Amino acid sequence: MTVTCGFRFEVRREDEVVELRADHHTARVCESCLVLLTVHRRVHRMKVEKVIAAMAEPVPLVAEV
Repeated sequence: MTVTCGFRFEVRREDEVVELRADHHTARVCESCLVLLTVHRRVHRMKVEKVIAAMAEPVPLVAEV
């Protein structure tokens, strides 16, 4: 089964994706994006909980013209 990474919107195998939960939100990210989020959190003191909430919101699809 395949899953879409909530950070880069890439399609990955289900075993390559990690589910993150924060403040009643759930987002799935691939292992590569998880590393990026971890480094940013440490270096920039970023609030990953806010990023998870943003990734959990549905993204409107835009049709190309």
